[in-house]
Amino acid sequence: MRNNLTSLRKKIDKVDKKIQKNLEKREKLIKKVRETKKKFKINIEDKSREKEVLGRIENKFVKRIYKEILSVSKEMQK
Repeated sequence: MRNNLTSLRKKIDKVDKKIQKNLEKREKLIKKVRETKKKFKINIEDKSREKEVLGRIENKFVKRIYKEILSVSKEMQK
């Protein structure tokens, strides 16, 4: 049982590394979006875009986390 738990945690660690790398990539893209929005005087908040993004996600767990990602993304654009 203990060995199984250790194995599962190692798998979670691998997934977490991928998530972290992708979030770091997303952060770089957010910075580019921020600059583009500033340049063209576009509002930070885009409800239709948020609806589009969240509409693609069916899993409640993932959707809950993604709402936080979107919230942090908007904060970064200020």
